[in-house]
Amino acid sequence: MQQEASRKFGFGAARTMQVAQRLYEGGHITYMRTDSVTLSQTALTAARAQVRELYGPQYLPDAPRTYTGKVKNAQEAHEAIRPAGEKFRTPEQTGLSGDERRLYDMIWKRTVASQMKDAKGEQLSIRLAATVGEGAESGTPVEFTASGRTITFHGFLKAYVETVEEPEAEGDDQQTKLPTVQKGDAVTAHELTPAGHDTKPPSRYTEASLIKELEEREIGRPSTYASIIGTIQNRGYVYKKGTALVPAWIAFSVVRLMEQHFERLVDYSFTAQLEDVL
Repeated sequence: MQQEASRKFGFGAARTMQVAQRLYEGGHITYMRTDSVTLSQTALTAARAQVRELYGPQYLPDAPRTYTGKVKNAQEAHEAIRPAGEKFRTPEQTGLSGDERRLYDMIWKRTVASQMKDAKGEQLSIRLAATVGEGAESGTPVEFTASGRTITFHGFLKAYVETVEEPEAEGDDQQTKLPTVQKGDAVTAHELTPAGHDTKPPSRYTEASLIKELEEREIGRPSTYASIIGTIQNRGYVYKKGTALVPAWIAFSVVRLMEQHFERLVDYSFTAQLEDVL
């Protein structure tokens, strides 16, 4: 929830949890400090009922869909975050507005989408063989390739499309249609535009990608992600440049000091090892 709210709305982790707390206290969603991906039978029934009602039986799988958490020591005493109640209210029916409406809408759509069929599509490629016509390389054989994708059945994408963080990355619902051609067809190149490609360094962490990294390394929990990100900003270890978290010089000094004198405490696996012992 915190990752997707950051990507989709630009919410910080603290803001997301504050809004979620208000939704929980208002009886709109279930407990929000959990990383469980399991839905109760009540929730499964409610979600499947809305899939049938809003999108039709063709989007409903034969049996409820269940998921397994990726986090080894996930806190699953509670079920996954979902709309509260035995029958889900649509965002319009809640009377919510502002941040509460936006976050509830996201939770509701993701819950309903989790009980819909997979999307289906076709991945196509066209290879064009040619020879260089002019210049020093005249007569040299070359090959051009174009790839495209079309969606033949939207499935869960009808309800919800997850936001991608990289600007140049394609979303799950994006399509690139190629012209219809047959093997052996001749085509004429009216224009060629060379496009350069530079290798880019890894992107800086955003709040969303940092939370994902913490989750994968089993550092912290949904209830502590907001305080972790708040602490590193409040102490001046990082500052925000757009959505990126940029480390300050004091961060390098603190890390170097900790590695020299408290190496075990700053080991990435320290928290996960403690969880195993407990």
